[in-house]
Amino acid sequence: MHLSQSFRHCRFLGLIALGCLSSSCNSESNQADKVKKPQTSSVAKPKLVYKPTGPDKAIYDLLPVNSDTLIAVKWHGGLAITTDAGLHWQNLHDQPQKHDFLYFKHLTIDEHHILWGLDSWPGMHEPAYSRLAYSADFGNTWKHLEFDTHKFFPYEFYSLPGKPLRIIAYDGTVSQMQDRAGKKWKSVKTVVELDNSVNDTIPGDSFFSGGQFKFLETGQLFSRTIKGWHPIVTAGFINEVNDVCSCAGSTYVVGYNGAVSPTPHYLLRIANGQVRDTTVLPDEDQRYLRCDKKGRLWLFNFRGVWRKSGNRLVYRY
Repeated sequence: MHLSQSFRHCRFLGLIALGCLSSSCNSESNQADKVKKPQTSSVAKPKLVYKPTGPDKAIYDLLPVNSDTLIAVKWHGGLAITTDAGLHWQNLHDQPQKHDFLYFKHLTIDEHHILWGLDSWPGMHEPAYSRLAYSADFGNTWKHLEFDTHKFFPYEFYSLPGKPLRIIAYDGTVSQMQDRAGKKWKSVKTVVELDNSVNDTIPGDSFFSGGQFKFLETGQLFSRTIKGWHPIVTAGFINEVNDVCSCAGSTYVVGYNGAVSPTPHYLLRIANGQVRDTTVLPDEDQRYLRCDKKGRLWLFNFRGVWRKSGNRLVYRY
């Protein structure tokens, strides 16, 4: 990297540290007898606003850091960072032939402004693995470690961005980091619904945002409270959900009806126990949701990144 490029890179990354950390949505059947039409206050087909991007637009995860700063985890390796809400992006660590190439699936930030990346694989024909990476300089350089999956097998972040780092293992155990290097962990609780050693074989329900939301194939959505599961809404025209996210006083859901093919995917906005808006997404691909500090909803998948603006989906990456 040339000196001028390095200066711009450091200046760009330094902007990430400004401002407060955002809230975000972190994620993780029988067929219906017939397809039901959405019964909602409005059904809209969004106007797409396209923005030219590079050839590698597939995104695995998206982390809102502060008001206009987001970091995208690229599907084929590397990161893309914006400090102006997606108007401009800088790609980092995405060249496989270089020593600083970076690959993981999930990204978060802790209360000390340290970035953490996690990549795991349960193993099929290949050995299982779980790897953690962290950066104290906002993505410029990274350190790596690998877990012994026979002893400790984390597969996803459980904590919200800006909070003490917690990860959840395949058996549903939630552990909190006890140091700043990812080597010391303490078990703090177990989420039985997220025990993938048994629940992968149980059909009929699914969980999102670290087990904070539960969706039944009958169309019922619940949120977890200290007293148990509280019903949010019933949307009988969908029986499968991709993601759930709370944002700006509403709950958003991306779902579809798996009884037919092809089937439209819907973006639902839920408030006060009712589906207030239903947006028919323009393709049949799964999309995932994040909410930034300004209360703006972001969608992403292997086709890129969008920001919801009214009834438009603005193509940002």
